Amino acid sequence: MDFFEQLSRHDLPAIDYPFVRRATRLSDKLLGAYARRFFDRLKPMKPIALVNGMPAYDLTQPPLDSAPGARVLHTGFEYVFLKRKARPITMVVMLNSACNMHCRHCSARNYIHSGRRPLDTQELKALVDQFIELNGASVIFSGGEPTLHPNLLELIDYVPKDKAVVAMFTNGWNIPDMASELRGAGLFGTLVSIDSADPDTHDRCRGKEGAFRQGMKALESLEAEGMLAGVSSYMTKPDLLDGGFDRILHLADRMKAHQLFLFDTVPTGALLNEKELLLHPEDRANLRELVKKQNASPTGPAIMGQSWVNSAEGFGCFAGFYQLYVTASGEVTPCDFTPVSFGNVAQEPLDRIWDRMRASPEWGVRHSECRMQDPAFRARTTDLLPQGEELPVRYERLEELRGGKGV
Repeated sequence: MDFFEQLSRHDLPAIDYPFVRRATRLSDKLLGAYARRFFDRLKPMKPIALVNGMPAYDLTQPPLDSAPGARVLHTGFEYVFLKRKARPITMVVMLNSACNMHCRHCSARNYIHSGRRPLDTQELKALVDQFIELNGASVIFSGGEPTLHPNLLELIDYVPKDKAVVAMFTNGWNIPDMASELRGAGLFGTLVSIDSADPDTHDRCRGKEGAFRQGMKALESLEAEGMLAGVSSYMTKPDLLDGGFDRILHLADRMKAHQLFLFDTVPTGALLNEKELLLHPEDRANLRELVKKQNASPTGPAIMGQSWVNSAEGFGCFAGFYQLYVTASGEVTPCDFTPVSFGNVAQEPLDRIWDRMRASPEWGVRHSECRMQDPAFRARTTDLLPQGEELPVRYERLEELRGGKGV
């Protein structure tokens, strides 16, 4: 049962989200060959819900029938058929460095205590404006813990909903008290991070007693508000071999999550040197098959699995191609897993930084797999960094370490 057959089901969740409207411009409806090509790639996926009658396939991306969704298709069409430069569709923003947990796998661990000045609210709004000007369609707030930002609701509200949707990754601790306000501000999708289906294991991973219980309350409160809600988790090699996939899938199903966002373990942040936890190519291949099997099922949550999405048979690596990441201090990197900065938005425009990233040898071409899972890529980048090097490292510093040859 593929993506399109799934649309005929009568039990798909229906979400009323007044902020996103159907595309009406004639040019949005005449994307022809590219739209068919894009939809063909969706076949191994499963729609997560009908949002205002439009099929949504991801908690962090707009429905393709919507006005923001048309921006996604336009960007892809212009790159594929008109040979124009790639532009970012998705921007992940580390909203702040504050966090009420200390997670063993935190991808932002090296940025949390950097001591660098964080972007203020006006600078964050200016960042959103510049991203929208580049035709961006999805703004994702992360952290730290984004719910600790004092102006989170103002920032969600600020994103123009006729052009982009707003999603958020959160540990869930504050969500039960904020769910109604988040919906009112226009939050599109919320992913609650759950490291393990076992409460004690999750609490240990998060360094906070009661984290699992509060995460479950967060999912319940989002469902009660009629919002799109999902579980974000990750898969290590030991977990995969020990049945961890089935356990986290069953948890997401029990909690009525619209989607399970399942990352591979990536050597970054707190796990930069934890190579024994990494999935090998054969592990990712096995995980891809599990993801596709679940997405072919008419029951249970859809899975956005990194092992499939960031692969040759999926969409490939988005980093520096359709996606960028901005740290709390304004450093712009290809993705939240890649500790390489191409500039700071507090010092120069986002479009200039994006062009510099796209001009680099590594990010100027499409990559079929996650670069940070590629030992050869790490040998040319993060493995070169001296102990204690401040991250993210500037691209120029990597060139220096490699003798001026570029990454």
